[in-house]
Amino acid sequence: MEKISPYNNLNSYDFLDLLSNITLKDKVIFFRQLATMISAGISITSSINILLQQTEKRKFKRILLKIAERINSGLPLSVALAEQQKYFGILATSLVKAGEESGMLDISLNRISGFLESQENLRKKIISALIYPIVVLVISLMVLSVMCFIVIPKFQKAFANLDIKMPWLTMKIFNFGVWLQLHWVIFMISLFALILLGYFLTKLAAIKYQIDFIKLKIPIFGNIIYKASISRAFKTMALLLKSGVPVLKAIELAGNVAGNEIVKKKFYLVRDAAGMGVTINAVMKEKRLFPAMVSYMVAVGEETGHTDEMLAKVAEWYETELEETVKRLSSILEPVLVVLVGFIVGVIVLAIFLPIISAIQELT
Repeated sequence: MEKISPYNNLNSYDFLDLLSNITLKDKVIFFRQLATMISAGISITSSINILLQQTEKRKFKRILLKIAERINSGLPLSVALAEQQKYFGILATSLVKAGEESGMLDISLNRISGFLESQENLRKKIISALIYPIVVLVISLMVLSVMCFIVIPKFQKAFANLDIKMPWLTMKIFNFGVWLQLHWVIFMISLFALILLGYFLTKLAAIKYQIDFIKLKIPIFGNIIYKASISRAFKTMALLLKSGVPVLKAIELAGNVAGNEIVKKKFYLVRDAAGMGVTINAVMKEKRLFPAMVSYMVAVGEETGHTDEMLAKVAEWYETELEETVKRLSSILEPVLVVLVGFIVGVIVLAIFLPIISAIQELT
């Protein structure tokens, strides 16, 4: 076995390094480079050593060092990756194991990198479509903050010196401005605590099913979540079947990576029925787990012996639908946000000018 060179700085990481994460891009590069080196005839140990020297992110370097140490101890790459499954995922572990068993490890690694890259590209498309609405929302919050913390206090101070009866709307806006100035820290802490509570609730296995059910019922956004889960699950299943993973295992893993307990349960129902000899398309039709189009395409795939190709097409169709949905959402959110912010600013301006109008009317 080849000796791994030591890295003295691996144990001297700071707090910020603990918060860093292994991104999809990091994993895409890792699996692609590893596949290239293995297909060129370089041993796995040497390949990992080379990647160790090239990796600049210390957290990723520590993970690769652990993998290399396990490989040096005589374990296969799939087992070493399984020990780091929280970073690489169950899909990568399963595909690597299938590649080792079939003698096509480099092909499996390329498939993993391709899958992860497609997920990264889809994520970028969704983010880019939502950037403008997010920017509008942030600018709007900044404008409202200026109104509440600077504009309203100045007018409130000016009106305090005048013997004018404040309209109801003006009093409410001024009182809210005063409250926000005095309690903005509590408001921000409460908002952060609420977000943090929501995050931890989504991680609790006991209520995860109920939370995922609620997510799918959210107007517009529920549809986006569903399409993203279905696309990811079917693409995973297609990739696993193409790599030679047994059907039942492929169905189970597809459900596990769906990212939604409702979708996961549907795949588990398909797995259980398939285990009793029922065809995949039959159980989908009988239990109405997915749209009729999906059942039909799966039926064609099972009849022709190209189930993996049909599933890949289903995943591609859902990805296209997801992109179109996000684009439509973005085009709808833009004017809605503008109108909403305009309405709020208009109410504040009206509240400020009502006392002035009252004062002018009294003078006349």
